[in-house]
Amino acid sequence: MTVNRRKFLSVAALVPAALTAPSVLRLSGTASAQDAAAKPIQSPMVMRRRIGEIEVFALMDGYGTFPNGMFPSFEVKAGEAAAKLAHKSFDPATFSIGINAYLIKTKDRIVAVDAGAPAAMGPTVGGWARALSAIGVAPEQVDTMFATHIHVDHVGGLTDPSTGYKVLPNAPLVVSEAEWKFVHDDAIYAQQSKDFQAYWDVSRAMVKPYDGVKLLIQPGAEIASGLTTVALPGHTPGHLGLRIDSGKESLLIWGDIIHGTAFQFTRPDWSFALDADQAKAAQTRKAILDMVTADDMMVAGMHLDFPGFGFVERDNGAYRFVAAPYDYRA
Repeated sequence: MTVNRRKFLSVAALVPAALTAPSVLRLSGTASAQDAAAKPIQSPMVMRRRIGEIEVFALMDGYGTFPNGMFPSFEVKAGEAAAKLAHKSFDPATFSIGINAYLIKTKDRIVAVDAGAPAAMGPTVGGWARALSAIGVAPEQVDTMFATHIHVDHVGGLTDPSTGYKVLPNAPLVVSEAEWKFVHDDAIYAQQSKDFQAYWDVSRAMVKPYDGVKLLIQPGAEIASGLTTVALPGHTPGHLGLRIDSGKESLLIWGDIIHGTAFQFTRPDWSFALDADQAKAAQTRKAILDMVTADDMMVAGMHLDFPGFGFVERDNGAYRFVAAPYDYRA
């Protein structure tokens, strides 16, 4: 999934059918309820853990490879030093990025958190629907679709691109009002490069069938019992996290606070090229890293190494990610 013009244009080929097809409540191209019969909970694509009485499933969508230049502040020696401190392999030219999504089961709700990337982006992505099936959840059983933000690698599984039909026929799309307005602002769209507009087109196409059932929220909204949204502006203006609280346990799904695990824990000042406001993204990242460190709060992230569950510790003036131990209660 290396970022280049050819890849942008190949992804843009997804757009016409999804943009012009009717927005109807019909399931197409996805596993049926019968196909999604009970299967092993833990698999290479799925990891489950409990937060109090709430079940949280990490779903692996895939991974991609990007040039290190996606971090505008990248410098080879600093990058190599950061990767060494993070105990990550280092390539002076590229880095790998995981793409995760999550599914939450409460006593009476099934909430999807992001939906991965479109399979047409490359052979190493697009596994979200298969991971959903692996935990025995049929698409029609999902009753809420929460999007941390509307980037193509977070909403790519929501719509069948060949038909324009919803993949989740019974789930309203819950997203911040600021995010929806940002993505659908034609003046902002016009300011983007032609290549990035191709991704923007796909993002719009993937959420279009949900327009009539969308719920636009403000930060701090509780979308289900124990699930509260958290403002994380910078990557996009309406970027949200989701905090899960149950009993004495908590988890923050922080969306795209971190893109490069080899670099950004040591260098939180390094923002990503696709951050809408790079200075604000760095400010938010530092604040969240400080908060979860001080509170010893478990986190999960869409671009952390799968399954993404872990803790943040201070390490020689910077930060260090420590993967959470296996949850035997699962």
